[in-house]
Order: sequence, then C-alpha cells, then structure tokens
Amino acid sequence: MQSNARHKRFDAFWKKVELKVHRHQAIKNNRFCIWFSRGEANTAQVIHFLEQFAVFSKHFVPIQAKRVARATNLESEKLARHILVNESGVRLGPDKTPENQTFRTEWAHIEWLRQTAAPLKLDPERLGNWRTATPPTRRFLVELEKAYGSLNWLIATGASYGIETWAAWGIGKGEEAESKNFWKQLIIGLKGYNETQRLLYGLEPIPLGFFEYHFELETGHGENVYGELLKSFSHPDFDEATFIEGGRRALDALYIFWEGLNSARKALTVRTRGVR
Repeated sequence: MQSNARHKRFDAFWKKVELKVHRHQAIKNNRFCIWFSRGEANTAQVIHFLEQFAVFSKHFVPIQAKRVARATNLESEKLARHILVNESGVRLGPDKTPENQTFRTEWAHIEWLRQTAAPLKLDPERLGNWRTATPPTRRFLVELEKAYGSLNWLIATGASYGIETWAAWGIGKGEEAESKNFWKQLIIGLKGYNETQRLLYGLEPIPLGFFEYHFELETGHGENVYGELLKSFSHPDFDEATFIEGGRRALDALYIFWEGLNSARKALTVRTRGVR
C-alpha cells in the first residue's frame, strides 16, 4: 500500500515537473538556436556565439564544483564530480563515467572549444575570458552559480536537474524530438555555415566534433540527474515546490543567455548586411 501511495505521489509530482520545468521557454522556445539551425549565420554572428559559449564553458567548471561541494548525499556528490572532471578534461569510458579514465589538458571542454574556433583565427586567450562576456552572459552565470551553489540542497538539485534536462532534451526519442535539441540545432547551423561561407570560398571549415560529442554525451547526464531526482524524492525532507523552484531558477538564467545571443545576432545582421 505504501509503495502504491508513493508511486501516485511521484506521478503527481512528475506532472508538475513536466509542466513547470520541461515546458520552460529555455527548453521549448530557444529563439537563437531555432534561428541558428537555419544555417544563415554570418561570420560575425558565429564568432560572437563561440565567444559567449566559451565563457559559459569555462565558468561552468567552478559552478559545477559548487554543486559537488553542496551535495548532501554520496551518490549526488559522485554524479556531480563525474560531470566536473569530464568538463575539466577526463574523457568518459565505455560505462559513460570518467572512472579510471585518462586526463588530458586538450580534452578540457574550453580547450576543445578553442580548437574548434581556430579556423576563425580568434585569440585563444580571449575565448573563455570573463572580460569577453556580454552583460546577459554575465548575469546568466552569476544567477546559475547562485542556484548551483545554494545552501538549500533542493534548490541546487533542482537547478542541476533543469540544466541537464535542457542539455539532453529530445535525445534518443526520435528524429523529430532530437531536431529540437539545442546541440542538434547548433550542429545543423554550423554545417550550413561551413557549406555556404567556408567551403564555398576554400576556407577551412569549423570542426563539429565538440558539438557532436556533447550531443552523444548528454543522454547519460540526463539519465543520471533523473536517477538523482528519484532518490531525492525519497528523502524525508524533500519539498516539491523548492525543487521545482531550483529548476526554474537555472532555466530562467539560461534563457537570459540565449536571449542575449538572439539580440546580438540581430544587431550583427544589420551591422554586417551585405558582408560575408
């Protein structure tokens, strides 16, 4: 009887998560990535995107470290640490964890992004530098750090759930669902950019490995945070509203980032109209 009651409570909670987290506009209405997937970006727009995404990538490491520090149980701490060391340069093994795997500096995600941007001749020291960040990117990271580093474990857990769910959205659920995943949209957009503005003019294309790797990787992250959610739900101090608040805080911050990019790309369209 207790098991049935718990299942019913979780089902009711899950419906709230689907409504208040899964339908967040950062997941469902990412206007920048929808536009980017058309493959119409010019070089100035691609450079701006890579510069801001590099700041996100580099500064996500200390934010994730706070998630490790704030974990309230060993399993959550382990999963958070797996994400942290993978971001920092440890590849995942066949079991989709970094256990017993090799570290290499060039495998750090920020280093990989710098290699990705190399065909555009960008200053690698500029990529990831806080001074490069626009106000929306800075606000996003400050707010995300607050959520991930919250002393309220439910806020931090909910925030991690929100971000990892966004990153894994639609993966493994069919072609149509995957087409709405932001990694897939970025891959499609960069392919279009390469075809129309790089290869056509004999220029070195932007390598897609970083983005393709993440598209494949995120399923595991999504599964991990769902497992963490199930365990958190069983905790005697679990509060549904606070968990959902954490998820929404993180996604609200994320939406600021993408909307900042969307506003900037419009300005760069006007400023560079008629210029390849």
